[in-house]
Amino acid sequence: MKTLMVHNPNAGTEPEPIEPLIADLEEAGYAITYCEHGKDDIAAASAGMELIIAAGGDGTVTSAASEISDRSVPIAILPLGGSNNIARALGIRQSTCDIIAGLGKARERKLTIGTILGPFGMRAFVEAVGLGALNDAIEMVDEDPETPEEKRENGRVAFRDALAGAAPFDCDVDIDGTRFEGPWLLIEVLNIAAIGPRLPFAPRADPGDNVLDVLLVKASDRLAMTTWAEHFSGPPPARIEGGCRILLKGQAMRVRIDDRPLDLPGEPWTIELHLDETPVTVLVPGERKEEPA
Repeated sequence: MKTLMVHNPNAGTEPEPIEPLIADLEEAGYAITYCEHGKDDIAAASAGMELIIAAGGDGTVTSAASEISDRSVPIAILPLGGSNNIARALGIRQSTCDIIAGLGKARERKLTIGTILGPFGMRAFVEAVGLGALNDAIEMVDEDPETPEEKRENGRVAFRDALAGAAPFDCDVDIDGTRFEGPWLLIEVLNIAAIGPRLPFAPRADPGDNVLDVLLVKASDRLAMTTWAEHFSGPPPARIEGGCRILLKGQAMRVRIDDRPLDLPGEPWTIELHLDETPVTVLVPGERKEEPA
């Protein structure tokens, strides 16, 4: 089977050589063409392929899913990152060896791709678009962890600290015609249940439906949210709304598109978000071996 492997050689805290995985895939009958994430042209490389394999973290999966030339070509995920939120949202939690062994009998799941339109133009997203405290946490987090578990814990500590000290900001939120006014500490528009260091902001989110989950956190929610972020028991104690078309209106600030921060202009801006009509198909091997949360 003609297969494109989109690989991030820097994924995870201790990146491993990709050659053994390629050898295992070729032994299983996959004719591999290699594509380096962030360097090679995924759209051009994917033309004529029968399968796409995203080998890396969430950023690699997002690029593979949103940039392939033909969304009818199925995608398999080899989760090599620290959090692997997209893979987990789809039920992929096995080792890479188990995933490769199970691809022949994998079931199909749909993964919707989001589109965000704003002063920066039009871009794709898969995980979430956010304003506020989580963006501040990204600036604060220790970037030199030794293990994936340490990386996640560092991120969660940084989020709690950022939320505790976050300054409220103004942003009008319109969800399918219903308006919500701030000020806010955090706005997250989510396509999957957990983002960043596995922060379970939208536990009921379905990555294959046509609905975006919107977490809206006000200053009055600060204490309850900070307490919740110690153990993540149950849904977050703040407003969660669902919708198909989201409008955000504000001024200045910084927006995060998946894991990519962008500074917004000082003058008033409007951002529009929705999910594309055409999803991608992800192959999910049947047998699942759970890993620690």
